[in-house]
Amino acid sequence: MRRAAPYLVAMSLAAGSAAATDAEQLARDASDWLLSGQGLPRDYRVLLLQMDSADRLLAIAYLRRVGLLTDRPWTVEDVLRPAQPQTELAK
Repeated sequence: MRRAAPYLVAMSLAAGSAAATDAEQLARDASDWLLSGQGLPRDYRVLLLQMDSADRLLAIAYLRRVGLLTDRPWTVEDVLRPAQPQTELAK
C-alpha cells in the first residue's frame, strides 16, 4: 500500500482541483462519522458513484483504511466507472 500512495496522490492531482474537493470532503465527513461512532450512510455507494473514478478510488481506500468500509467489495468496473449524475443512479 505504501508504494501505491504516490500514484493515488498523482491521480488525484491529475483529476483536477474540483474533483479532489469531493474526495477531501468525503474524507472529512468520514472522519466525523468515525469520531461520532456512526457508520457509513446507507447511500454511500451512490455518493461514491457520483465521483470521478480517481476520487472514488481514493475515497474507497480511505474508507477501508479507517475501518468504515467493511461490507461487500467494489468491483473494478464500479471503481473505474465514469461519474454518474444523480438522475442516472435513480433509474
